[in-house]
Amino acid sequence: MNENIMKIENNIKKINDLHDIISKKVNEVNQRIETFNKKKNLKLEDSTPFLVFQNKILQNELLYLNNHKQIINSSLNNMIYGISENITMMALTVITMYKDVITGENKLVKISHKKDDNIKIVSDITYNLELINSMIIDLRKYNEELNDTIKKNNLHAKTLHENIEFVCGHVELEYKKHTNDIQKALEYFTQYTEKIIEQNEYMILLKFVS
Repeated sequence: MNENIMKIENNIKKINDLHDIISKKVNEVNQRIETFNKKKNLKLEDSTPFLVFQNKILQNELLYLNNHKQIINSSLNNMIYGISENITMMALTVITMYKDVITGENKLVKISHKKDDNIKIVSDITYNLELINSMIIDLRKYNEELNDTIKKNNLHAKTLHENIEFVCGHVELEYKKHTNDIQKALEYFTQYTEKIIEQNEYMILLKFVS
């Protein structure tokens, strides 16, 4: 997960770099138009229509990249933060169950805020998922040890083992769902940002006007 978010952030940086290159080209073209328009005696303003056209094309590319940047930043943050909230609530619930049967250990949940950068949010998600998984393992181990004790001492708690396993199984299903959700989200945005870069790298029109 951490590797995927780093790829996404690196791709976003490449998109920002491309935006800066086009922006500088726009400034250069604008300066040329302004300079030529001042050369009245040489009638250089007659040479500006193509520059004006070039400027419009470049401005359109800037708008295109700006729109994609806004979509990526808002959608990615909203999606992973929403997943983070669900995982945090789940981790807190599992800790409450954990404390009922296993004492002496303090389990800490990492809490993300919407204003946090995407790398931190994903890092917190990874930590909390690992925490949940470790508690599931501990609870199942406790259940097996308790079941052995009950059998050894001939205690008639016939459904206890199944009840605890049912709870562990439910938690495990939720854990797998949230793990899949964040993995799919990161995979999608990795591919999405890569396609934007690929599209611009092979865009003949952009090369022509830049």
